[in-house]
Order: sequence, then structure tokens, then C-alpha cells
Amino acid sequence: MLLSPLYERFLGRKRLRFPYAGAAMPEATYTALASKAGWSKAQVNVAPGIDLKGLIRKPGTPQAPWALYYPGNDESQLERGQSFLIRMAGETDWGLAVFADRGYDSSGGESGLAAIVADAPVIIEKLCAQVGVAAERVHVIGFSIGGHFAVHAARGAAERGKRTASLTLLAPVDDIVMFHHSPWEKLSAGEDYQTRPFLGGVPAPVLVVQGAADATLGGAAQGKAIATALGDKAQYEELPGVGHVELLENPQAVAHVLKFIREHAK
Repeated sequence: MLLSPLYERFLGRKRLRFPYAGAAMPEATYTALASKAGWSKAQVNVAPGIDLKGLIRKPGTPQAPWALYYPGNDESQLERGQSFLIRMAGETDWGLAVFADRGYDSSGGESGLAAIVADAPVIIEKLCAQVGVAAERVHVIGFSIGGHFAVHAARGAAERGKRTASLTLLAPVDDIVMFHHSPWEKLSAGEDYQTRPFLGGVPAPVLVVQGAADATLGGAAQGKAIATALGDKAQYEELPGVGHVELLENPQAVAHVLKFIREHAK
């Protein structure tokens, strides 16, 4: 039993490995992001003593759709998430929200698979309560490892009888390992991120957008595998020549997300 992590690390199947990239965010940076037109600071309490920092932009009309973004493994989760949401929403009067995971951008707690998975549906629940919106008007968007958490968020909301309006997965991870930096990191089996086993509880509609030149994830295979597993529930868009982070700034990718949300807005 004690040898199993070492066995998995060195004799198991080869998998992509990534370190958790969470870092502290200077308060001045957070304030600057929250000072953008229409935006403000927000936080959600996901567990006793654990608050996640976030940013929200409230719409001008109470019946407007909301887009909730689950970030990737990024030292600047709030900044990158806000930038994508602004780019995607354009001139629309939509509610927009992004929250940093545990251990990222000075959110409370330590990064870890089980804890962030547990937080994912709580974020939707707390956001809806804070801004007075029904889950059926919330469109969930997840990028990279955020796609894994977005899947748990959408299926968790559905299990509570409060289905969200749609789910968008941008370059989602399907089968990777995440680990924490330490002197023994090369010996660590890490944490097992597998997304396909959790797709059965995800309601339609789902959009999967994948860059064909995604060097970070070794190509388009992971996003394509998720879309294939979702079957008729998913729409799959693969963009030639587009990389991993580049996907968030690609005009065609952004247009696909905007169109998808508009089609399924309630």
C-alpha cells in the first residue's frame, strides 16, 4: 500500500503533470480590477473560515443572463477571467462573475482537488443568493482545469434541482495530474483529474471549444474526448492553429461562446 503512489508515478501510464500555480494577489491589483466600469469586489464563503475572492458585474436589468467563469490553473485567475468575460460579453447587458479558487489570488485555503470540487457548486448557490438570480439564468464557463470544476458545478446544481442554463468548456482537461511544489514533487503521484467519469450527471446544453494546436494539453484529444463522451448533449468546435491560453483571446472562440449563450438564454 505504501508503495502504490510510487508505483503510479513511475510505472503507471504516462500522464501530463502540472504544478498548482496559485499565488497571492496584491490588494492594489484586486482593487484595480474591481474598479473597472461596472465591476465590484465580491466574495463567497464556501466552508467555515474559507472565503473566495471574486469580481462581479451586475446587469442593468434583473432578468438578464449571468455568465459565471471557472478559471484555469493561473497565477492571475481573476484578471484573466475578467478579461475573457469582458471580451465575450461585449456590449451585452449581462451579469458577469469570476471567483478565484482556494489558494489562488489570495483566496482562503489551500489548493486541492477534493476541496475545489466541493466548492464548485457552492459558488453557484452563493452567487445566486447574493445577486438574486435563479440558477436557470446562469451560464457556467470553465477553462482548462476550470472545466473540470465547471462540470462538478453544473452537475451539482442539477442534483439540487436547480439546473443552470448552459455549460461551456474551453480547452477542458480530461485526464491529467496536478501536484503541489515541494522538495519531493518528483516522487508524488499527485492528484488525479479525470473528467469523463462525471459527465453523466451534466445536463444539456454543453459547448466544448478546443484549439487544435493546444501544446499545453498535447493537442485537441482531451477536449474532443469530453465532447464525444457527452454525445448529443454537446456541441463541439475545434479551431485550427489555436493554442491553449490563446483560445481565451481568439475572436472565433469568443464568438462561439457568445452565440451559444444567446441561443440558450432564458
